[in-house]
Amino acid sequence: MTRALLCSVLVLSLASCSSSDNSDGSGGSSATGGSGGTNSQGGATNHAGSGGTNTTGGTGAGGSAGNAGSTAGGGTGGTSNAGAGGASGGTGPSADTSVTQRGGDNARTSHWVHSSLTNANMPKMALDTNFKANFTGELTGTPLFLAGATPGTGRFFVATTENDLYALDETTGAPVWTKPHNIGGYLDYAPICGSDPKDHGIVSTPVIDAAAHKIFLAAAMTDGHHEIHALSTDTGDEVSGGWPVDVSKINNFPSDVQNQRSALSLVNGILYVAFGGYCGDAGAYHGWVVAVNSADPTKVGSWSTLHQQEGIWAAGGLASDGNGVFAVTGNAGGVSGDHSKSDSEEIIRITDMATPHRDTANLFFPTEWATPMNSKDLDFGSCSPAVVSVPNAKPSTIIVAPAKPGRVYFLDAGNLGGSLGQFADMAVADTNSQTLYTTPSAYTAASGVHVAFSTGAGSQCPNGNSDNNVMSILLKPSAPGQAPMPSKAWCAPIGGGDTAKRSPISTNSSGSNDPIVWYMNGSNLNGFNGEDGTVLFDSSKGGSSCGGVHKFTSLIAVGGRIVAGGDVGGQGHLCSWSVH
Repeated sequence: MTRALLCSVLVLSLASCSSSDNSDGSGGSSATGGSGGTNSQGGATNHAGSGGTNTTGGTGAGGSAGNAGSTAGGGTGGTSNAGAGGASGGTGPSADTSVTQRGGDNARTSHWVHSSLTNANMPKMALDTNFKANFTGELTGTPLFLAGATPGTGRFFVATTENDLYALDETTGAPVWTKPHNIGGYLDYAPICGSDPKDHGIVSTPVIDAAAHKIFLAAAMTDGHHEIHALSTDTGDEVSGGWPVDVSKINNFPSDVQNQRSALSLVNGILYVAFGGYCGDAGAYHGWVVAVNSADPTKVGSWSTLHQQEGIWAAGGLASDGNGVFAVTGNAGGVSGDHSKSDSEEIIRITDMATPHRDTANLFFPTEWATPMNSKDLDFGSCSPAVVSVPNAKPSTIIVAPAKPGRVYFLDAGNLGGSLGQFADMAVADTNSQTLYTTPSAYTAASGVHVAFSTGAGSQCPNGNSDNNVMSILLKPSAPGQAPMPSKAWCAPIGGGDTAKRSPISTNSSGSNDPIVWYMNGSNLNGFNGEDGTVLFDSSKGGSSCGGVHKFTSLIAVGGRIVAGGDVGGQGHLCSWSVH
């Protein structure tokens, strides 16, 4: 399909979200762990160890059309993976459900259902002053939550850039363990450039296997090499049987130039950890995805991009439809216009023990991938996608993929389509600048399924262009069985700079009722009406705030509470708001 034909359908343009983060590696992909077969696709070789493909735990019961994607999945092997592919809004998790990963589910819908969070209750929303969750260190990831056997006995988990893991009491915020678990000395500087974050131990958001009582995290150690750890959620102690995994021993992984910022994923018993570079497209890094069998960490696989740089670094992590993960890459150094020799500016499906799929059904790259995206550092990989279900549409399971140069691409999750594979794309901000660093949140309102995300300079809003907004797009087929064509529903202004690089979440009280989009606007929590963007809650009006919230991070919803994390002067904290 030509761009002209696409425009006649509907042109949606969204910025390729990425700063200059990429990952390094030497060309092909490989996996350790036995004498497996060799799978060669598109010039990248993946060596799966014997038994390397692990499907323990099943796909999970992802939300069916109209149901919340964060519906918890089951499994036969004791893993606790969230279902993928549900549109936010239908029957969602109950108020005491765990938040085991960034975005709440494998689909990264960033949506929760809590009956107390209604429009009518917003005047009674206030800071939970009795919740004093304080810890030492810098928090750049998103806090997680593991529900207890009875309400009120759950634990929040925060991992710091100083390589400490804290468990904090759900009710009081007090530390659960006598001291945090430290996994070892941390990298206290960026090897290439930059000072944000200050330290570079655990930068990303971990992932929890609730049934197995394990939390998985990735960290840069004192000398810069990377390790993947599994700790007990009960005690904080390292799990035995092959943990931690030393990533530097995988296919000569070049730790000195790789950075791990992308949130971890756990899909069908396989832990996926993505890597990019530090900043400024400096160093001989590649995009990497490392896969670890969570039940047997001696089984490890890896894939690296075809060309130097092409980092996989967006903090929102790798979205999944239940079949592996979708990785989104950044720009490459010195590539030509022939995409077959590059993994620059693409979405690619990675399955099993890090097997890449470069066929048309499992790979997408925009027609503008070389110019302006690759040539002007307008990374696709600065944003993370979400997998969203739209009832009565075809396709009904779609990928919503923002990009740094102010464009959003809408794809059939079952057939990405290669070049020009999008059924729609939309310009949502200045397409000549670095304007999008976001992960969408999906929810259902009376008008239909929406996705909300943050935008930077030149936001192309329904009421005219402006800088820095939360924008909501309605996805609705013109008739049953038609593609869910996007239209801009509303914009709500937010602060600029790092504030505009955070991501929203959303809630419903039930079904399509009371859709609310939540955002940390500076140090204040805002709640916007999901139908029209009007402000329902502004924490500044009650004099409450939460300082030190980092860019690229997001909120979580737990037990009718909206929770944020940050740090000031080396001291971290969680902030919680609920209906009083």
